[in-house]
Amino acid sequence: MNIAIVGAGLLGRLIALSLHRQGDQITLLDKDDKSARKSAAYAAAGLLTPLGEAMTCEPNIVEMGFKSLQLWPKLLANLREYTFFQQTGAIMLSHEQDKGDYLRFTRYINNHYPQHQTKTLNRQQLEQLEPEIARSFHQALYLPQEGQIDNRRLLLALRHQIENTDINWLSECYVGGIDSLPDSHTSVGGQLRYQFINRQNQTGKIHQQNFDLIIDCRGNGANPKNAQQDAAPLKDLRAVRGELFQLFAPDVQITRPVRLMHPRYQLYIAPKSKGNYVVGATEIESDDNSSMTVRSAMELLSAAYSVHPGFAEANIVEHVSQCRPAFSDNQPRIMVKQQMIQVNGLYRHGFLISPVVVEQINQLIANFKKSSGSFANISNDQKEFSYSSWLPITFVKGDAPVKHKKVPELHSIKEEHCS
Repeated sequence: MNIAIVGAGLLGRLIALSLHRQGDQITLLDKDDKSARKSAAYAAAGLLTPLGEAMTCEPNIVEMGFKSLQLWPKLLANLREYTFFQQTGAIMLSHEQDKGDYLRFTRYINNHYPQHQTKTLNRQQLEQLEPEIARSFHQALYLPQEGQIDNRRLLLALRHQIENTDINWLSECYVGGIDSLPDSHTSVGGQLRYQFINRQNQTGKIHQQNFDLIIDCRGNGANPKNAQQDAAPLKDLRAVRGELFQLFAPDVQITRPVRLMHPRYQLYIAPKSKGNYVVGATEIESDDNSSMTVRSAMELLSAAYSVHPGFAEANIVEHVSQCRPAFSDNQPRIMVKQQMIQVNGLYRHGFLISPVVVEQINQLIANFKKSSGSFANISNDQKEFSYSSWLPITFVKGDAPVKHKKVPELHSIKEEHCS
């Protein structure tokens, strides 16, 4: 099957390789270059911490996160290059002034996710896991199932893997038109119109190509502010700005992700390799992609210093600002209309849930092939898809409004009070 994938961020690369292994002919298009520096995945920490996110997301995200932790090793085993993957748990900390939030978080996890192991640590126990953190904190919550992945190393490994296949990767290529046509009208499923950016003798020339199926995973590229009207914009998609630091701190020895309770953000310190750390991340309702603000810089760096004074002498390698794609309910969505699949809205959970999203796409396309290359012949019964209780697939007919299956409700945190 001849499939076009629009968007070569984390999800686009994973889907491209997965479908290529199944024998499909893949064309991958993206307006960024192959480094993916403009993608949300590049400006991330690669945290795989479902319980760490639990109070600020709905239960289906947490469950997809735990399932993805099981799926990541298999995905990485299919790559030729090594990618750092760690599952030795995470530490939740708080300063005395934020102790109330820490106690509420602890009680929330114990009440709503008792099936997942946690352990409250005193100073001696914390010292056994993270001796340098125990100097400043006398208690912590250990989440032993949590993990992390090296996001940038993964993007690079995926790039090299794709380059060693016959996948047709059109980078620096702007898609200005997406036509998805019912198979009753034409022998092809969809048509793309695109033009190359900054390519000699190609700039401004519009190319047109037909495909059996189009998969749109552009992230913020599908935002109405970024996508032309005839390029299938997603009206409900918004941008959420996130900022983080890349630090080199050879005097700091932290071995697993650390989260710090903060009144405004989900702050974390993620150790990578050879003294490198990621410190983030702000969460601002804005589509501004300009440089980090002074306020954000002060909050992030002071938080890192409060966890470990060794960060005072750290070198700032990079500060990054990027926007994450999110719908109004902060839920990911898979939508099918005619011969096009749109998957978007992974918000701050891209690395956390991508393996489950890829599995849903694989099953959807397998059913598509069994149904003679038409979604019209596929039953709308969600039982056909393994993870639809967490991530339902919406089939849109004609110009009817999209109706999304209700996901499990967010556990109420308003009723949680600290003694």
